[in-house]
Amino acid sequence: MIRSVEPADVDGIVALWDEAGMTSYALSGEAAEEITAKLERDPDLFLVAEGDGGVVAAVMGTWDGHRGRIKRLAVRGDLRRSGLGRRMIEELERRVVEKGITRIRLEVWSHNEDGMAFWEGLGYTLEPEIRYFVRNLDDSDDPC
Repeated sequence: MIRSVEPADVDGIVALWDEAGMTSYALSGEAAEEITAKLERDPDLFLVAEGDGGVVAAVMGTWDGHRGRIKRLAVRGDLRRSGLGRRMIEELERRVVEKGITRIRLEVWSHNEDGMAFWEGLGYTLEPEIRYFVRNLDDSDDPC
């Protein structure tokens, strides 16, 4: 079942992100803080899939009033390539369209070949004209 995230899902999402190698700060509590903060801003775009008594997939969608964004799609390892990730994105896209949003952006690490193939398979295209810049304002070296 795909549904909006709830406060009780935080630990399951952190564990899923950790299993997927999506965070280097899961043990510090920062991942939980990120999830909790997201619950206060467009929580209807932060989705989880339940199965086997817990969270088996999650995707964080957001929007800035202009464009939608997709962050942190994760599917439990044994369920990857089962179509669950596609269903998660289809539901997120449906919710985004309901808000009147007509364009979605996302980032994929350049070394993530499986991720690149997944997004291309869903009809997303690589935008060659945009370069992504980042500046850490807290003096950290964390690339996230």
